[in-house]
Amino acid sequence: MHSSGRTLAPYEGETVKLDIESLRALKLVVATGTFTEAAAQLGVTQSAVSWKIKRLEERVGLELVKRGQDIEATPDGDDLLLYAERMLAAHDEAVEHLSRSDLEGVVRLGTNEDLRGGELADVLARFARMYPQIRLDVRVQLSGFVREWLDDGHVDLAVLQLPSCELRPDDVELWRDTMLWAHAADTSFDTTTLNAADFDGVEVPVPLITFGPGLAYLEHATEALDTAGVRWRTALECPMLSGVQAAVEAGLGVAPLNTRNLTPAMTEWQHSASAPLPELAAVIRTGDGGDPGVLDALRDALTTALVES
Repeated sequence: MHSSGRTLAPYEGETVKLDIESLRALKLVVATGTFTEAAAQLGVTQSAVSWKIKRLEERVGLELVKRGQDIEATPDGDDLLLYAERMLAAHDEAVEHLSRSDLEGVVRLGTNEDLRGGELADVLARFARMYPQIRLDVRVQLSGFVREWLDDGHVDLAVLQLPSCELRPDDVELWRDTMLWAHAADTSFDTTTLNAADFDGVEVPVPLITFGPGLAYLEHATEALDTAGVRWRTALECPMLSGVQAAVEAGLGVAPLNTRNLTPAMTEWQHSASAPLPELAAVIRTGDGGDPGVLDALRDALTTALVES
């Protein structure tokens, strides 16, 4: 075990007890770096989180976090978090098991592959544990295809991204993000290149990198270029986010991306303002089929886990 160099006096004669909610507060405070954000995620006040951490430190007799502009775990706090991770996982799994529902049925979910990384998989795993008698069938594709599946009745519920102007009243909005044209930071793409030896003085099309025809906002992006009078050509199509990011970083062209998918190796294209892109929204959308009770259960689980405040 590490030692932080500072110990606090525990209550005399008191047996050390680690309560789950204090450990959860410690985990979130260290993960977010602030009491404020941890409180928001826990749905309690900042003072309540601060009190939980202070009480936990008093119980173990050790300083667990370094208080400052950014909250960090002390070495003792890091040691405790190793145990806290396992305790919280076991606690939550037990609660899910004891809270499992007898609801039965089948639900078909279509989802966009790059939504929040692996978080969606964790949500679906918890749902499966809580509803062991519901068969969950999941299909993953680009949002344009997922939307078609939903409209054609091939899936019952969809998690997808689309321009915010295409939102429906019954969509459950998860988050919104701005979009821009991006390319590798060490490259430059102009709309014209005057080099008579190579191009005979003609305009050179901008190489475009996209996710392909399944991209929900592809038409908006290409229309923006056409409206701005920018000649373009498709240089690369890849249905995976990692592939598009790698192509952009390698300098193969310009891509329309939402800001959360940008990397430090990218920069905004100088002509973005002349070809503005739509605001992007991630939503949960329900189709016309499926068992209402089963759909409600899955939609609630997804909403609770994925909605950003």
